Amino acid sequence: MNIADLHIHSFFSDGDLSPADIVEESISKNISYISITDHDNLTGYKKANSIIKKSKYNQIKLIPGIELSSSINDSSVHLLAYFFDPENKDLNSVLKILQLRRTEFAKFALEKLNEEDVNISWGDIVKNSKGSIGRLHIAYALINLGYVRNTNDAFETYLHKIKSLYKNPYEISANELIEVIRKAGGVCSLAHPHTVSNFDKSISGLSENGLVGLEIIEDKKIKDCEEIMSKFGLTKTAGSDFHRNGKKSYLGKNFLNEEELLNFYNISRNKLNGEISWNM
Repeated sequence: MNIADLHIHSFFSDGDLSPADIVEESISKNISYISITDHDNLTGYKKANSIIKKSKYNQIKLIPGIELSSSINDSSVHLLAYFFDPENKDLNSVLKILQLRRTEFAKFALEKLNEEDVNISWGDIVKNSKGSIGRLHIAYALINLGYVRNTNDAFETYLHKIKSLYKNPYEISANELIEVIRKAGGVCSLAHPHTVSNFDKSISGLSENGLVGLEIIEDKKIKDCEEIMSKFGLTKTAGSDFHRNGKKSYLGKNFLNEEELLNFYNISRNKLNGEISWNM
């Protein structure tokens, strides 16, 4: 059975593996379609695309993808975008803004940690990152310096509180991002909906503004997900949200079969009136 894993992170955001490792491991697992959806940057996708083209792999297809930091109704939401033109100028301008905001937040967090007598430097944070700087990279630095035991400890002890103190914009309006992706020939799906606060209100607003998909995670399904998709005209997307290998984390953990992927693609093409940038 041909399967598609549409939610994968490389070490260009907060994953452990290189794009080359992801491609090779996906092939070894007989995954036919992948999307590297790094946070707010396309470096991992572009590296993987170059590797596949140069190596002339014919057993795997790479779908343009990204996970975007957005907000709606004062709630943070992550949008998974697919099928767009990665060279689109407006999209890349937005990504520069998101990268700048990530850096500004990381510097704010560093300042707050130092105020709490946590001896952490900018170098401690950025050495964990090859692309997008996020809270997870700060968490890794805190672990490496011995201030916390694990990432959960880092978030509970420091990072949730620091995020609540940050008043500058971090995300971009979800509706604005959906429109940017649409103009770039792509569509958006709502990532890990079980984490979204004010879900009912958010899904209604997102759907009205062009959301196409809802990510379905088998062991974390939201209540009445089939009814919600039917009500708002959404289609299923799925992926492992892979960051690193472990007992509960591996490529292909959650996936679309080829029929489901084709359905998602055809619905997306219709929503875009045929002006979709990626061809199956």
